[in-house]
Amino acid sequence: MLIIRDFLRLIRFNNLIIISLTQLFAYYFLTPSISFRDVIAPQFLLLLTSTFMVAAAGYIINDYMDVMLDLVNKPDKVIVGKTFSRRWAMFLHFSLNFFAFLIALQLSNTIALSVFVAALSLWIYSQLLKKNYLVGNLMVAGLSSFTLWIIYLFDHRVMINGIWVYSAFAFFTTIVREIIKDTEDMRGDEKFKCRTLPIVLGIRKTKEILIWLQVILVGFTLAYCTFFGALSYSSNKIFGIFVMYMMLSVIIPMFMVIWLMRTADVKQDFSRLSLIAKLIMITGILSMLFWRY
Repeated sequence: MLIIRDFLRLIRFNNLIIISLTQLFAYYFLTPSISFRDVIAPQFLLLLTSTFMVAAAGYIINDYMDVMLDLVNKPDKVIVGKTFSRRWAMFLHFSLNFFAFLIALQLSNTIALSVFVAALSLWIYSQLLKKNYLVGNLMVAGLSSFTLWIIYLFDHRVMINGIWVYSAFAFFTTIVREIIKDTEDMRGDEKFKCRTLPIVLGIRKTKEILIWLQVILVGFTLAYCTFFGALSYSSNKIFGIFVMYMMLSVIIPMFMVIWLMRTADVKQDFSRLSLIAKLIMITGILSMLFWRY
């Protein structure tokens, strides 16, 4: 049981479930012309499986490359080198990517190429870019958006407006959370000469950047709420409920992040902010539910 538990932790099973549910929601709620039968069709399930596996492989290679860093930043969560040897971790990484690519080939060459590029990007990020100034954050944010764009590549019936809105939301919320995590892990990263944003600019300037990014995200979200009726297929009856949902579960928590960011100082403060940022990402994605009604 221990090895199963640690394997699920290694591949960040909870995050993978969120990715799969995001794709499932995007396909069903942003494509009014399909039925639930299309969501459980073998072709779409293959797409979910391929994305699931390449993301799992990405988490494994990330832990493989970050063993020494993680021993400083989060020693109680280190799995590579303990439950799984480094050799086994690398084997799992390549195996998952290989089968993800084979599955994607069953769908189309375009999907297969996209999966290959995503796998390669995750490797480059873990090997070369994670410790570099801002570039790694942008790549992770781009890959977060990729999980939605691959749905559009799979089926062009998906509303392009919805893909643009939610991929942009995923991009900006991911950047914010990644910078928060870098600030949270700053102490350990400094020991290994990483050049993350908080190390290069300092915590004070990084907090200012995070606050401005959050302000931009609030503005983007308010604009989305304003033009929701024109973007989606929803009726006017649902608009009031949608706005109330967005205010309570997305916009107010965003202002909470801005407020807490001003006084954040120690690792625990940034851990709390990282959790709130993740919840905002989840509740924002869940607003897809309103697009069909």
